[in-house]
Amino acid sequence: MSTSTNDHAEASAEAGPPALRIGRWRLRTGRRRLPGGRAAAVPSGRKVRRAFRRTLRRWGLGSAADELADHLTALVQDVLARSPMRGRGAIDLRLELRASARMLLGEIHPLPARPGARDPAGGGTGGRGIIVLTYGRRPGRGGAAIRYVHRFTWWRTDSIITD
Repeated sequence: MSTSTNDHAEASAEAGPPALRIGRWRLRTGRRRLPGGRAAAVPSGRKVRRAFRRTLRRWGLGSAADELADHLTALVQDVLARSPMRGRGAIDLRLELRASARMLLGEIHPLPARPGARDPAGGGTGGRGIIVLTYGRRPGRGGAAIRYVHRFTWWRTDSIITD
């Protein structure tokens, strides 16, 4: 697994941590059996979780990093299992933290098995997986703070419109 994380700051007049942080990974996938016997191309959960956890901690999410890394890992594997990807290959994963909105955005882009390779089925199975996590704390009974995470995923098919 190759990883790279880049911290980019949006233009802001305020001093402090960057408003936007971006991480990018290229992950190899392998065939795995899912519940129900269906096979899918998914990356190793342990490696993905470790990379997410390390990055989220570096981005200052503290104790929330572990829970968010677990959610992200499950969502990446779920999106890939439902995607039209077939066989082995690699994916590009982009993760974006918008700390002011308490939101993590992720994009999953499948890579062709070799440069210039096309899908042999030909049926327009390209696309990308989209992941959104919102998180935070809200007051609970007795004044204790309760952490929450809302999860959204979908596969977006890239379509080309021709005249």
